[in-house]
Amino acid sequence: MATHTTHFVKIGTQAVPLIAIARVDASQAAAGWVVVHLLNGEQVMATGIDAVELAMQVKPSMLEGQRLHWGKHRWLLHNMVGHPLMQLLAVCHLYRWAFWVHDATVPRPRRSA
Repeated sequence: MATHTTHFVKIGTQAVPLIAIARVDASQAAAGWVVVHLLNGEQVMATGIDAVELAMQVKPSMLEGQRLHWGKHRWLLHNMVGHPLMQLLAVCHLYRWAFWVHDATVPRPRRSA
């Protein structure tokens, strides 16, 4: 029996199926936002890390030439504090808090100088 999986991208609080996307404008990814044009004519904007993740899922080469910079050691806080604390909260079945800690410690790209 074959299984069918639909891939989604996160835009704000919504998961949008890739097949619903007509085109993506990632020209402002370095500024922290990506415009998504849906097949139904609607335009939605992904911001922050969601914009970067969306571009990576749709077509990673869209970020080529973009100058995405993070503050020095910003991923250290996320990886050394955010992930372990998330795991401890999940063990205690505090999933909502676990995901909040994870998302709150994800560093945001900053504009290049």
